[in-house]
Formats: sequence, structure tokens, C-alpha cells
Amino acid sequence: MPNFPRSEETEYSKEEQNHPDSEPDWTVERFVALMKCEIPSCGEVVVVGGNRAVWHQEDYEYQRQSWETMLVCGFLRPAPHIIPVSKKLPHECEAQLKKAFELYWVDKAAAANRLRIFVERLMDHFQVPTKGKGNKMKTHTLDLSERIDEFEKMKPGHKDALDALRHVGNYGSHEGQANKEALLDCFELLEDALSELIDEKKAMLAAKAQKLIQNKGKSGF
Repeated sequence: MPNFPRSEETEYSKEEQNHPDSEPDWTVERFVALMKCEIPSCGEVVVVGGNRAVWHQEDYEYQRQSWETMLVCGFLRPAPHIIPVSKKLPHECEAQLKKAFELYWVDKAAAANRLRIFVERLMDHFQVPTKGKGNKMKTHTLDLSERIDEFEKMKPGHKDALDALRHVGNYGSHEGQANKEALLDCFELLEDALSELIDEKKAMLAAKAQKLIQNKGKSGF
């Protein structure tokens, strides 16, 4: 439930309104607001801020033109969870994931980098070696790609998802940019991987199925 946002136009924007060619979309406004979760057991308060955007809207069907405005979020703190955060997730991984949620609204390249760091911390959690031969002849410090290969030997089936996060993280770090759709795909892939790796959902469901089979369809209670 948001309170009424406070917005204010910049002084240089006000000056530009005096220009003979000035248009409404020249306006530069900033806004801030507070939002509070309506769930009684939560009641979290979130600070949100950003810009008030103005654009020219053309309705070709009804042959109408109008100027529209919209609040464009630039940051939220604390940021909403883009995917569920398991209570079983190690603290080191949780910290990186929550930082990725926050940076998604501010700097998508930085958010991508945090997802890459998350994968590093996940490898640490599962005690994936940091040194080994990998594909080389002698022992050396393994890079993330090689650690993911080692992890695949330990827990098969997640290499593609983890490599996807690594590539998007590398691109964000080296190029200083990240695609919104690619980031959201990464979060979706991560959610699926963590449901098995951390919450062991597949194993839990398999155990339930076996229990029902053994009890001939009865609950077992």
C-alpha cells in the first residue's frame, strides 16, 4: 500500500519550460514514496524513488493524441524478492541474491555480476574444489567454468543453468550492461536449480511417491 508519492521538478527543467520549443516531455521530475506490505505478519516498509516520465501517446484507432505520465522506479530498498529465498539457503549465498534483487532496479550489469558471485558462493557451499587439473596437465586455481564442471560430476543436471548465470555475469562485468530479459531468465533458471539443490524438492516428492506406493495409496497415518 503506497503513500502519496512526493515529486518535484528540477530547477533546470523549470527554466527549459520557457524555451519556445518546449514540450511536456522535456520536464524532469523526481519522486519518492513509501510502500508498506498489507500482510499483518509482515508490515515491511519499502522506500521507492525514481523519475516521473512523460511521453506522447497516439491512439490511431480513435485518432487522438495525448500526453501521458508514469512513475518509473529507479530504486527500492529493501527490494522485493524476484524469486523465493529458501530458509535453507546459506547466508553467503542469500546475501548475494538479495543484493542482486536490489541492484536489478538500479544497475542491471551490477545485478548480473552479483548472480555470478552467487554461483561462486554456491560452489563454496557444496565444497567444490578451488584447485585441480581441470582440462590442463598440471594443478592450478580453477576458474568458475572449471568449478561448474567439477560440480556437474558431484550433482549432475545443473551445468547449463549455472553456465548461463556465469555468462550473463561475465557480460555484465566486462561490457557494463545486462539485458532485462536475460536477467529475469537467469532468476528463473536459478529458482528451478535451487528448488532441487537446496530444498531437494525432487527428492522430497520422490520419497512421498514411494511412501504412497508402499502404503497402497494410503497416507500412512
